[in-house]
Amino acid sequence: MRLTLLPQTLRGLITASFIVVVLLLSVPTTVYVTQQHANQLIKDRGAHLHTLAQATAVALAANLGERLREVQLLAQTPTYTHGPLDSPELDASLKRVSQSYPHYSWISLVALDGTVLHATDGMLVGESVAERPWFKAAAQGAYVGDLHEAVLLGKLLRAKLHDWPIRFLDFAAPVFDAQGQLRAVLGTHVHWRWVKELVETLKPLGADRDGIEVFIINQANMVIYPDQAALGAGLPTVPRVATDQPYGFADWDEQVSYLTAAASVAETPGGKGAGLGWKVVVRQPRTQVLSEVMALQTVVVAMMLGSTLVFGVVAWRLGKYFSHPIAQLAQKARQIAQGEEDISFNPATRSIELRVLSDSMVSMAATLLERKHALESINRHLETMVADRTAALEAANRELASLARKDALTGLPNRLAANERLQLEFLQMKRSRQPYALLMMDIDFFKKINDTHGHAAGDEVLRHVAHLLITGLRESDFVGRVGGEEFLVLLPRTELAAAVAVAEKLRALVGGHPIEPAGRVTISVGIVVASPEHTNEDIAVRLADDLLYQAKEGGRNRAVSAFSTSPPPSEGSMVS
Repeated sequence: MRLTLLPQTLRGLITASFIVVVLLLSVPTTVYVTQQHANQLIKDRGAHLHTLAQATAVALAANLGERLREVQLLAQTPTYTHGPLDSPELDASLKRVSQSYPHYSWISLVALDGTVLHATDGMLVGESVAERPWFKAAAQGAYVGDLHEAVLLGKLLRAKLHDWPIRFLDFAAPVFDAQGQLRAVLGTHVHWRWVKELVETLKPLGADRDGIEVFIINQANMVIYPDQAALGAGLPTVPRVATDQPYGFADWDEQVSYLTAAASVAETPGGKGAGLGWKVVVRQPRTQVLSEVMALQTVVVAMMLGSTLVFGVVAWRLGKYFSHPIAQLAQKARQIAQGEEDISFNPATRSIELRVLSDSMVSMAATLLERKHALESINRHLETMVADRTAALEAANRELASLARKDALTGLPNRLAANERLQLEFLQMKRSRQPYALLMMDIDFFKKINDTHGHAAGDEVLRHVAHLLITGLRESDFVGRVGGEEFLVLLPRTELAAAVAVAEKLRALVGGHPIEPAGRVTISVGIVVASPEHTNEDIAVRLADDLLYQAKEGGRNRAVSAFSTSPPPSEGSMVS
């Protein structure tokens, strides 16, 4: 049964046409409206995320600067710059600072040899911190260190701090005396939780509901905020996000797409090691960003389907008015097709066009039989012509295929035919493990023949050599012209000794049949036996080319194989 998606009646076609028109108008409109809304929504959300990232980066840089200035100012107070380093007032000062700034988990005054002289709660007093990066750097100037886990203080602070792992930022500043000489180093460990409080303060209301997440990543593109415990499902892999673009969609873990914005945290001025290379990255799932668009699409699609239904009902009723008289004419046409005569056409319609159509069908019926026979005769004639032309075209195609693989000058197979035969022989060798021999031949001093006697004489030499090569080979062998004066010979199922003998035979044959005006012509030959270990057929060709080059370099008019060379005729026969 023949199936079709189109309606089978005029009434159905009219109804379908109305529906298609409505869809053609409403679908692009729906797509355009939702796309514009989506683009504007992405633009607004992206700008919002970028603003949040910038604000967080600015606040983070400002806080880092404030912490550094606090440490610098503390290091410049007279208690540290003028008082004795063993004064109990130093312990009291550190305790007051610790109580004023709860994020300072540990503050210390360190002697120049790295020994901790004073520290909050007496932690690590008497211990050496000489190898800590912040101590080494602070001797040269104020220092801000990257985030790290507690090393020496981990066990001491674990009972005091419930966060784990305990992570710090190091701030340190040199302490100078009245003469400007370095007398000690003031170092602090600031607990990382102050960043959480900072970020939570800046996050907008409803951020968790809208899926907005803020990340701080270090120079190695690793997440340093929030930590794994806060995320619950492990730290995500952050895609490389450029800060010169305000926002854009990026694929995160498991190829989930997020609208992502990033901002670089500015370097803290005045601090050694302050170039932390941090970035603030803010993301929101694509599905969350486009949720409003999906709701709008639902409303618009519902309106489109409703209007399509209304127009379909109207079109169905109009289709009945137009299709009934046409159905009457179709019935009369079927009677004509069945051979009935004297059919009267009286369609029940007021349409002038349908009445004209009725009269035309009466006239048409009278001429159908006459034209039928004429068409049958023409068709038979055309079929005969098509058959003749097809046969001629096939013959021409066969001739073209032959010419495409034949050298026009010598009548030998050309490079295309040689490549095809090479591939065939190589595949047969791979299956049967029977080697074949490859001979690369070149006419010696051919350019001199052209320069001395002209190109017409050179062409005669080429035809002469081609004829001699054909006469000196077996029917199963192959010879083709693959270059200007270069020939390729394939000897199936032939070992090296036999191939050398054939090469010597051909060399002697060419050299023993001079041609005027060039006189005696000689050839040089490179001989290779293809090996089943070769990965492709081109390897043997390259090896034979190299041996041909050796024959040329060795004086020409000789055959050179991988294991033997032939001297020129004046030196005797082939030497194994």
